[in-house]
Amino acid sequence: FVDKEVIPQAQAIDERGEFPRELFKRAGELGYFGLRYPEQIGGSNADMAMFCLMVEEIARGSMSLAAGVAMQCLMSTNFIFRFGTEDHKKRLLVPAIKGEKIGAFALTEPDAGSDLTAIQTTAVKDGNTYVLNGRKTWITNATVADFFTVLATQDKSKGIKGVDFFLVEKGTPGLIIGKKIDKMGVRASETTELAFENCRIPKENLLGEEGTGFKNLMSIL
Repeated sequence: FVDKEVIPQAQAIDERGEFPRELFKRAGELGYFGLRYPEQIGGSNADMAMFCLMVEEIARGSMSLAAGVAMQCLMSTNFIFRFGTEDHKKRLLVPAIKGEKIGAFALTEPDAGSDLTAIQTTAVKDGNTYVLNGRKTWITNATVADFFTVLATQDKSKGIKGVDFFLVEKGTPGLIIGKKIDKMGVRASETTELAFENCRIPKENLLGEEGTGFKNLMSIL
């Protein structure tokens, strides 16, 4: 796959700076996105070592494609696999494993990265919904994503014990896809800003129990 399909296109897709949708779809068809997931949902039940070898081989041909593939296989789908509802898994995870849907992971903010206590994006519970407000940046695959796993704080006074992850689907009112960030390399891995302006999601889109976001993130990382 890398020799015949990726390498011949690698330079051109980086020069254009466009997400390699066809190559990404082919990676899904070949089973790469489901490598670490159970066979029951379309995966291969392989281990982390096999996953690393796969990403390293794709990166031999294109770092841009490898970045998108790694994001799809790990952070953008793992929270749904572990903490999503059966509906989330059926509508989003299974199609994502096939390469039919694309996920993104929104943690970093203009003023916060690895320091989760500095996160400014908020989630306020309102009846059977949560309302998100805030900004994110350096979000891989955001321009093409069908769903986002988003970190937000419910209670800043609790520090890392007040942060949680939420599922936000494309087209949700209040979800704003910002400008694409130009980069020196890995240009076909599109990187973008996001904003949430009174973005209302159902309570079922809380991924995990309230107050467990940091613990869940560490277990996945």
